Amino acid sequence: MADNILELFNPQTKSLAFRVLSFDDAGYFSVLNKYNFHPEFFCLHKHRHEVSCNGILFNNIYESPVINLNEEEKQSLLTIITGLKTAMSQPGTAQLELLISYLKILLINASRIKIEQRHPQGTRLEKKPDALNILKDAIEQHFKVMHSAGEYAELLNMSIATLNRLSKKYFNKTLSNLIADRIIIEAKRQLYLTAKPVKLIAFELGFNDEFYFSRFFKSHVAISPQFFRDTVGVDQENA
Repeated sequence: MADNILELFNPQTKSLAFRVLSFDDAGYFSVLNKYNFHPEFFCLHKHRHEVSCNGILFNNIYESPVINLNEEEKQSLLTIITGLKTAMSQPGTAQLELLISYLKILLINASRIKIEQRHPQGTRLEKKPDALNILKDAIEQHFKVMHSAGEYAELLNMSIATLNRLSKKYFNKTLSNLIADRIIIEAKRQLYLTAKPVKLIAFELGFNDEFYFSRFFKSHVAISPQFFRDTVGVDQENA
């Protein structure tokens, strides 16, 4: 697969800015379990106002990130990717800016497709249980201080089994995984957007032990919080 990889490093920071991979078939993705993407690469923070993909394509623990494409949509996105690959293979003036422009176009189009798939024309929306929204609101409000499924069960006066059934049916994950994913999203955001010490981030997320937080983070992201920060850097404009 190495022959099908194009990479571009930021000339100022020397960090990886873009990587495009080509595959002959979909076999590789059948065994792929997890992606960890650079925040700048996907414009989740720095270009969030122009792209608006945060919470639609990424960082939404309550929806699947998968998009099913029809042939027209597939060809449209492939055209953009072809332009992106061509720009990567031809160094020149403002190459990084050109690549970011291609990436914004790709993400905007993918976001539009995802939004349309949420509410396709001519279809009736499935009515979801009220308890689902109550659970989501509870997690958003309390995830920094409540980390266990039992705490939410007690708060909502529902059994852990009932909440797990709801979570698995509508979010395709256990309640414990749902809570952990929400904590990890906030931890990544803090690591990238702030210069706070890892110990302080851990404390603000309800972890009194910095080392326990680091083990928790590594078990879900496969790298330590400090290595994550060292890899993606800190957004100096917002830190």
